[in-house]
Amino acid sequence: MLTVGAALIHVGVSADHFREWWAAGLFFLVSAAAQLGWALWCWSRPSSRRVLLAGAGGSVALALVWAVSRTSGLPFGPGAGVAEPVGVADTVCVALEVLSAGLAVVGATAWAPIRLKGPSTPRRAAALTGAVAALTLVASGAAIAAPGHDHGAAEVAGASAGHSHADGTDGEGDDTDGDDTGATAHDHSDVPNLPDAASATPAQTAAAKDLLEKTIAATTAYRDPAAATKAGFDVQAAWDRKQKKLAALGTEARRKSPRTGAVHVPNEANRTDGKVLDPSAPETLVYRRNTDGKFTLIGVMFTAEKKAPPTSYQPYVRWHTHEACIGGGLKKLKPVNGVCADGTTLRTSGAMTHLWFVDSGQLAQAYAVKPPVKAMVAYQKSLP
Repeated sequence: MLTVGAALIHVGVSADHFREWWAAGLFFLVSAAAQLGWALWCWSRPSSRRVLLAGAGGSVALALVWAVSRTSGLPFGPGAGVAEPVGVADTVCVALEVLSAGLAVVGATAWAPIRLKGPSTPRRAAALTGAVAALTLVASGAAIAAPGHDHGAAEVAGASAGHSHADGTDGEGDDTDGDDTGATAHDHSDVPNLPDAASATPAQTAAAKDLLEKTIAATTAYRDPAAATKAGFDVQAAWDRKQKKLAALGTEARRKSPRTGAVHVPNEANRTDGKVLDPSAPETLVYRRNTDGKFTLIGVMFTAEKKAPPTSYQPYVRWHTHEACIGGGLKKLKPVNGVCADGTTLRTSGAMTHLWFVDSGQLAQAYAVKPPVKAMVAYQKSLP
């Protein structure tokens, strides 16, 4: 049952890993299938010493993979060499795997039955099995449901996960009051996290890479918040506005967005200059406030304001909008099926798109909808 619990957790979090990297999601599903198969085999028939030790070895191998991923980072994949933060789900899962491996080793040893004290009865066995099953299911269910499995929780872009500005709590950059552009711009719900890079021509990929590199070069000075403020991006003021909004929205909002996290810092001059996708004049910078109070530049946001967004840099650049029902108090409510509650008015923001600062070798990650946390952490570590 311990192995079944670990398998359930692997299945529960596989969707998140598929969004990050298909191979990671597949690994979790294959691991879960192997664990369930082994548990079913052991449950349905007497198990040989070899079968028990094979299961123990598999559990130990998975625990070792977890340990490497949380210390030095796996040597391959989108976040190669970047350690992932420890979360509730993965901690419970590895604990179940270690316990399962230990019990399997005990069961496989020749002396284990001799050590058992007292006669075993069907009732006692059923009670013990039921207790272990209940404890395992409760632990695995709680682990899957626990918040914070997202790898961004403790890293560079942690507070940007679940990026949504419709509630007015995630910075100023998306708080545009423009009308619907009528262009190909969408809410996040129907936009794949990563662009379809496989469909891009070599020229399109080269153009997208050029936009990333030029934007990084043009904003290098803004790694210093003082320089950014002097150029019209008032970092501290944007952060203070965010905190005031959170305070007005109450305790729950402050809990979900603590005093570390992402903040969108707009430049009013750039927002009204008529330019779109200009590397030297992004409408908004995106910073992450760290635990020491310092700000790290992690990307930019380009906006088309009230204009139809250009179709250049496809398929990498995907535009989206945000809808909110205005007039219902401090909190901006999301419309239901495009309809707002009585007393509120539907407003659609101008089109916007993010460009995250990562190594150009991970180009698709730079144009992701959600912050590509591990790729951004690796990039920040590579900076001089």
